[in-house]
Amino acid sequence: MSNHVTIADVANHLGVSKSTVSHALSGKRRISTEVRRQVMEAVEELGYRPNFAARIMNTRRTGLIGVLVESLKNPYTTALLEELDRELSRHSLRMVLGTTNNPEDGRELLVKFSDGMVDGILNNLPGLDEAEARRLADGVPVVTYLRHTESPLVIDFAAGTRTALAYLTELGHSDIAIVSLGSRAEPGKPDPCLTAYREWSRCPNDPSLIFRVPEGTTEAGFELAEALFASRATAVLAGNDAVSAGMIQWAIDRNIRIPERMSIVGFDNSSLAKMTFPPLTTLDLPIGKLAAHTVRVLLAAILPDELLPEPLTIVPELIVRKSTIPFQVCPLK
Repeated sequence: MSNHVTIADVANHLGVSKSTVSHALSGKRRISTEVRRQVMEAVEELGYRPNFAARIMNTRRTGLIGVLVESLKNPYTTALLEELDRELSRHSLRMVLGTTNNPEDGRELLVKFSDGMVDGILNNLPGLDEAEARRLADGVPVVTYLRHTESPLVIDFAAGTRTALAYLTELGHSDIAIVSLGSRAEPGKPDPCLTAYREWSRCPNDPSLIFRVPEGTTEAGFELAEALFASRATAVLAGNDAVSAGMIQWAIDRNIRIPERMSIVGFDNSSLAKMTFPPLTTLDLPIGKLAAHTVRVLLAAILPDELLPEPLTIVPELIVRKSTIPFQVCPLK
């Protein structure tokens, strides 16, 4: 087809108005899922390609959403990005990704995103809170993942931690270690998982059972494993699935049997949880629900006709697999 296909050509092809096609492409107005699907199929079939500069001039929108994340090493983050991209695509929006481990670089990226590049920003940088993100964005709508105040999305990490600890206690474990991830905590606040652990523990400040990692990666879990297995712990709540996988790999390399030597519980229920050997017992975070709610909050800030969703609280559910067993008096190596 010709490169000069217009919105009018797409509208005539479908027998709908030009405004319907325009709204389906821009997401500016509510369009049914079926009509949006037909428009997107027609656009592909006819070869329609909007002029980017003209679109910005006519709609004052780019159709792009900036997404800031700290790292792609955590499989949960990559899964979240896939779900965010899927949700944004349903509204004819596309994701522009910025990654950095440096807080200053993150601030610089956010400012660049706000300079006419995107229609809105999803901030997932742990060191950048909502107030600062909004100040730097200078009027561009920003939603800070899990920390936004409008129609808040809350994951009850403490409740999930208590569920995991209760389960391990029922299995007969009393010396249970925990790995604290700084990314679980809001800036200036304690890790909610560690707070719940200390409330449960008979020795809440025992340093031999409390471990910390700078990043929730398999490498961090691997490096931490030697100290963990040298402790008196017979079970561990390992922060997330990636850290758990690193611990399991360390044990496999040394012919240490899991879960006979150490029962391990992860957090996230990421793709790794089913791929480890043994498969990982873990706390589930429903990424699809989290992504959908986050995108709807951002759309409500961008589009005048979009309604805010109701606040959402998620209590992580324990998914039991093969990485946990009852306490053994003489654990096997």
